[in-house]
Amino acid sequence: MTRLPLPLAQLALWGLNHVLQQQPGARDSMRGQAGREIRIVVAGPLGSVHSDARIDADGYLSLVGDAKPVAVLTLSPSLDALFGVLGSGPGGLGPHIKVDGDVMLAALLGQVAQSLRWDFEEDLSRLVGDGAAYRVGESLRALRDGPLVAAPELAVLAAEIARLTDVVGRLEAQAVLRGR
Repeated sequence: MTRLPLPLAQLALWGLNHVLQQQPGARDSMRGQAGREIRIVVAGPLGSVHSDARIDADGYLSLVGDAKPVAVLTLSPSLDALFGVLGSGPGGLGPHIKVDGDVMLAALLGQVAQSLRWDFEEDLSRLVGDGAAYRVGESLRALRDGPLVAAPELAVLAAEIARLTDVVGRLEAQAVLRGR
């Protein structure tokens, strides 16, 4: 098993901590295990990578080098996992998550891993505003929940994506101008 390169591990942990920030209940649960070390493994068809983390007093995770993990959380990403999440939300990850080690910590990690939800609309609203973010979210939920998308709904989604692309392009242009 290969250790995840530091920049990728930092990026992955930043993303996980960002989602934890949006989930105060999950952080509260994690606080009870502060100081304990875990190993996070991503097991794919080409091999496995891992990173070690410590649960901080505030319920977030921080990278550690020479850890002595008491629990291991293994995620097996696949198309089935993606469709499970799209169809059932984080609960759809259940069959693709395995947690071993200390019973109490393993149970907590499994529960937190299956309940985390990224509030993408909140993040998107910082870029494009609440209204556009809500409409994109509604469109994506309709795509997930409906077996087929009717032509008028698809046209609305295409228009929203085009408008979002335009807004992001303008924001990028503004950022470039400010960066001079």
